[in-house]
Amino acid sequence: MTPERSRTDPARLFVRGFGAAEGIEWGFWLVLMVFWVVELELGALELMVLGIVLEATVLLAETPTGVVADLKSRKRSVLIAQVLMGISYIWSMASLNFWMILPAQALLGVGWTFRSGADTAWVTDELKGAGTFDDDDIDRLILHRHRFSILVALLTVPLTIAIALVSSVRIAGFSMGFAYLAMALWFHRDMVEEHFTPGEQSGNSFRDTFEAGVNVVRSKPRLRVLVAVIALSYFGGEAFDRLGAKYFLDIAAEDGFTADQESIVVLGVMFFIMALAGLAVNAAIGHYLDKGSGVVRLAVALLAVGFVGGLLGAATSVVLVIAIGFTMQDGVREALWPVLEAWANRDAPSEVRATVNSLMGQTTSLGELGGALILGAVAELASIQAALIVGALFFAVASAVSVRAIDR
Repeated sequence: MTPERSRTDPARLFVRGFGAAEGIEWGFWLVLMVFWVVELELGALELMVLGIVLEATVLLAETPTGVVADLKSRKRSVLIAQVLMGISYIWSMASLNFWMILPAQALLGVGWTFRSGADTAWVTDELKGAGTFDDDDIDRLILHRHRFSILVALLTVPLTIAIALVSSVRIAGFSMGFAYLAMALWFHRDMVEEHFTPGEQSGNSFRDTFEAGVNVVRSKPRLRVLVAVIALSYFGGEAFDRLGAKYFLDIAAEDGFTADQESIVVLGVMFFIMALAGLAVNAAIGHYLDKGSGVVRLAVALLAVGFVGGLLGAATSVVLVIAIGFTMQDGVREALWPVLEAWANRDAPSEVRATVNSLMGQTTSLGELGGALILGAVAELASIQAALIVGALFFAVASAVSVRAIDR
């Protein structure tokens, strides 16, 4: 294999390029949560409002941007996403005013929707179009990307901690933001589209492509079940995304960890352990796929473990137990999306693959938006702990629902 072919190989770029981008996100969210909770002292309601703005934006933009990837170009959609998300990361760390952070979250939402589904649709078209990969191979490739992203996270998390200790939490955040933005140059250089026919060349309109994607979801029982599973699991997951770090840091503060730099070390250690747990879960999933276990059965198991871990962490005020529970919960959630993505990807035809994946992303946003509104109210009226416990219960419901799709 020549160096040029190796550089532009879609499978290699999908795993290493997009995996590296996801690994950078780990480092960024570590410093951002410390910045918001410790330095800006945002409360539970403000954190949930940020989540509402993000998810409402995703909800509005998800399907239009997904259709753009099917009509125009997967590569163009990915490049737009990388630039918008990088700018939003830098903006989020630059803003000291809560109201100025809100539009940065909206920009992040728009950027995320341009990437959602486009990267997987791109690599699926290129590899299946070349006749070198089948559906099982694509499933494994998605898991390989996830595994590589965790390996990168095991580097970015300690790196952000080191930068924060030497300089500041904000400088660490800026570093991750600029690194993320710079990756757009890599994708611009190396992404090729040799087996994708833009929908506009076939005479399809925006409405035609959107309706075709919706009809695919409606016509396939497994995809209908998947919609319910995604909505339920991400409804519960929003509580942990927005309030889990605050709950952990608040309990840790009672044990004397209050400064920015102390907090980022404590939370960073938990992030690092979560990454290791995610790596172990990913390896187990790969093993079960190799044995012939389907993605639906894996989803059932992961959601059940997510419920147990979330409940364990939320139902106590002991830092060590919280860390163990949240590690279990986050470890399986990190591995869950590649499984759900593979589930959707199998049933979606090429001409609407990005649209179907975007519809799944829109369902994710619906679930998270509902979780932000309802569980945010629970946190405000009762407690953060109560909101986390309710959130964990939704994983149990999602696991039970996903059983309906086995062997369909």
